[in-house]
Amino acid sequence: MHLYINTTSPFVRLVRLAIEEKGLADRVELEIVDPWADPETFLKANPAGRVPVLTTDDGHVFAEAHLILRYLDEIVQPSVYPSDDFARTLEIAAPALGAMEASTAIIIGRKSSAAFDTDMVGSKRFRSIESGLAWLDANLPRDFADRPDIANFAAVTLIDYVVFRFTDRDWLAGLPNLRAWRERQMGRPSVEATMPHI
Repeated sequence: MHLYINTTSPFVRLVRLAIEEKGLADRVELEIVDPWADPETFLKANPAGRVPVLTTDDGHVFAEAHLILRYLDEIVQPSVYPSDDFARTLEIAAPALGAMEASTAIIIGRKSSAAFDTDMVGSKRFRSIESGLAWLDANLPRDFADRPDIANFAAVTLIDYVVFRFTDRDWLAGLPNLRAWRERQMGRPSVEATMPHI
């Protein structure tokens, strides 16, 4: 399989966490691409110009992290959307995923407006991040050691992305439960191997 990635996208990281946790790393070729540069081969694979994009062993090509996760679940179990406590897992994941969307919207918004952070849309996106983190502090996902799933994938990805992208604040200040949860995930091979970086 082939996966177009970049090293900062939280949506790429969701997929890479699944690849690592499912033991598929030796079956997936990673190709780093700059989606903003619109390389021809990448746009042919995904005209929307977004990562991640997966090409399967039999030549199917599709984007969007959750679709790729669904495909990977067909290859190797257990599912990252586990049937045990399914609704609660989704309930925990949803605010983290929403806050991830908000955080990437800020980065993209800054490309079009220097005042994006403080305008109406930017301010709302920052509130979404703060409320998502507060939700997680009160509704912790399982530790990776207990069971890797979409909730802990989303939580660790959100925390690490906002810490990486927005260095002017302590995002976990006042969130002792979530800070302790993140510390417990340190050293997990999948988490360490997929940390965002430039």
